[in-house]
Amino acid sequence: MAFKQRLLQKQIQKMIMSVKMQQSMQILQLPIVEIDQLIAEEIASNPLLEDNSISLKNDAGPEQSQNTDPEADSEAKIPDNTVSETSPLDYEKNKNFDLDENIWSSDFTDRNKVAQAIESHNFQETLITKPSTFQEELLLQFRFINDAPEDVAVAEEIIGNIDENGYLAASLEEIAAAIDCSMEKTEKILKQIQSLDPAGIGARDLKECLLIQLRRQGKSTSIEAEIVEKFLNELAAKKYALISKALKISLPQVKKHSEHISRLDPKPCRNYAPGTLRIVPDVILEKTPEGYEIIINTKNIPELSISQMYKKLIKDKACPKETVQFIKEKLTSAQNLINGLQQRHQTLEKVTTCIFEYQDEFLEKGLNSINPLTHKDVAEKLGVHPSTISRTVANKYIQTPFGTYALKVFFSQAIPSEKGGMSNQKVKAALDEIIKTEPDDSPLRDQEIVDILTGKGMRISRRTATKYRNALKIPPAHLRRK
Repeated sequence: MAFKQRLLQKQIQKMIMSVKMQQSMQILQLPIVEIDQLIAEEIASNPLLEDNSISLKNDAGPEQSQNTDPEADSEAKIPDNTVSETSPLDYEKNKNFDLDENIWSSDFTDRNKVAQAIESHNFQETLITKPSTFQEELLLQFRFINDAPEDVAVAEEIIGNIDENGYLAASLEEIAAAIDCSMEKTEKILKQIQSLDPAGIGARDLKECLLIQLRRQGKSTSIEAEIVEKFLNELAAKKYALISKALKISLPQVKKHSEHISRLDPKPCRNYAPGTLRIVPDVILEKTPEGYEIIINTKNIPELSISQMYKKLIKDKACPKETVQFIKEKLTSAQNLINGLQQRHQTLEKVTTCIFEYQDEFLEKGLNSINPLTHKDVAEKLGVHPSTISRTVANKYIQTPFGTYALKVFFSQAIPSEKGGMSNQKVKAALDEIIKTEPDDSPLRDQEIVDILTGKGMRISRRTATKYRNALKIPPAHLRRK
């Protein structure tokens, strides 16, 4: 077989994201706590960025001056016509100004000194670090096995719906609908996430969590896996004799397998304490005499501007080329940051406003009255891609008169009912109320709960009722009996 080399002309379509777009997307999905850190790092490494809030505080200095010496005050008011009236950038007025002695030649044109300053800053930053969340750890692991952008986007949505114990708090149908992805692909990405550490992460219920851990130990076809698959409720109730009879093994063997199963971790992420994470609302929903107002929280975000001195310096022909190039790079970075922050505020305000146009009942009755809503619904109304909505609400919280909530809780799948679509939050609230009012000596089984909900016009399957009950951390009927 002969091999030949030849030139071919091929036309393909490929989306190439600019650095500006990448930075804008990164800023959009950051919560306010991480925005503060990002800005602090940029100010430390970019001399063109100025914090106006610090300047305003410094401007107030004369009023707070401790110097009460009138002679000193009079001296301070005498203008120094030899230096202060002459800018180091104004070479025509200051003929004696030596370019080789200016700040750029002594500090910033020396790349070694710049590198040392940044390295020193980074070293100091590593001394005080915030604990990473398990979602961040999982996403980092996922990128090692699959770094395809479209798959990472699906993984972000799935991982964002994993609760503090490591379980998937939303159904695959809800996740697929939220990001407009096929069920087949969503299921595939979930399986990849379930292969990550800790073992059992991303499980939809306790049974799946334990089976994942057994599979990781090479026991997918073991007696222990069979007990978990078929007799998990009986195992929880310690009905060893029943399991022994069904599997035709001795009672001591059942107890031995039960001991091995008890060593598995029912809560894979229990070691990550959510209390250590600082929750600061990104948005505030405030009630006013005219109605409700959406306020973007910018209290701790400094007001940034670009130094005019450096802008003038790059236009000076006497300035060294390497200095001009360095300033231009930092200027672009500073402009991208400022524009990205402005775009984040605008997008967050638009998305939040749109959410509460759909969730008007929440403003009167609270979380249990929210309506069905998907990322696609908001995206179509605002004329953007659903992934933009996903990034906007990711890891962000809103402070409301009813409490502080994650923005993602206002999105829910529609459940068929006699009155049309109903959010799963309403169904969960109804299920919770049914269990709270059940007889202590005769708790309701999941199928009985389904029958009651059906009578109220809420049609769900028994499996869905079990999933919602587990999400509410309510044990099964035989463990609720008093």
